[in-house]
Amino acid sequence: MKGIYAAMVTAFQEDGSLDEKGIREIVRHNIDHCGVKGLFVGGTMGERYKMSTAAMKELYHIVADETAGKVDLVANISALAFEEVLELGACAKEEGYSRVAMIAPIFHGYNSEEIVDYYIYIADHISIPLMIYVIPSFSKVDFTESMLVRLLKHPNIVGLKFTHNDYYLLDRVRVKCPDAILFTGFDDILYHALLMGTDGAIGGTFNLTGRLAKKLYDAVQDKDYKTALKYQRNINDVEDMLNATGLFPTLKAALQIMGVQCGELKKPNALITEAQREQGRKIVEYLERIGG
Repeated sequence: MKGIYAAMVTAFQEDGSLDEKGIREIVRHNIDHCGVKGLFVGGTMGERYKMSTAAMKELYHIVADETAGKVDLVANISALAFEEVLELGACAKEEGYSRVAMIAPIFHGYNSEEIVDYYIYIADHISIPLMIYVIPSFSKVDFTESMLVRLLKHPNIVGLKFTHNDYYLLDRVRVKCPDAILFTGFDDILYHALLMGTDGAIGGTFNLTGRLAKKLYDAVQDKDYKTALKYQRNINDVEDMLNATGLFPTLKAALQIMGVQCGELKKPNALITEAQREQGRKIVEYLERIGG
């Protein structure tokens, strides 16, 4: 597992159900236009916690059917109830996904031993490799070095999706777990993460900037660091524009302008505003201008 993976957005209909046609368009856009190595399905950018378990399983199936083995697939199996986590893990395995990822249990404020024991329990009860999805800005769970190293010694816990800015922690994990799969989840520091020995990135903005991210990744492999840094700054220009009017809605607005019928964000998010659509147009113009 190496390279650039898009944390794909999810298309919904007005009633909140999945838009199969839109999902298939998103998949093809990421493969054909962005050139990603893989897709991360039902993640934070994909609005996982707004979907039922049944909808998640349907999403896994649609994406697997549309990709038809063209790219690697990783499923987010995070859920509030452990029974649902196990059900999603079994479904991902059946649909041909290579790995799954799970956010730490949220809301009730579990202690570190409970969190470690929970990951071990899940890893013991699914038949597909598990990645730890580190995202403290959403989960409010701060993993320590000892927690991560201990978990990565489990034979069925194979790596991290590290959406966190503590790169000292990531470096210590890399040193102590040299065989672990380490993917950054922050698109804006892909260049720096690769230099520190990560294997690639799973990013939401790669739905737009996947071409640039792939060029960046290839430049680092070729040790052309000046070129790699240029592409990182291109990606960060897009991030600045997205964040100026709201990351999630502006990204979907830009995709729609590119001809990808990804729909609106699911409730309780508001509808995309005209200001966000205008910003989306500016982003698409910028990408066209620089070949992104």
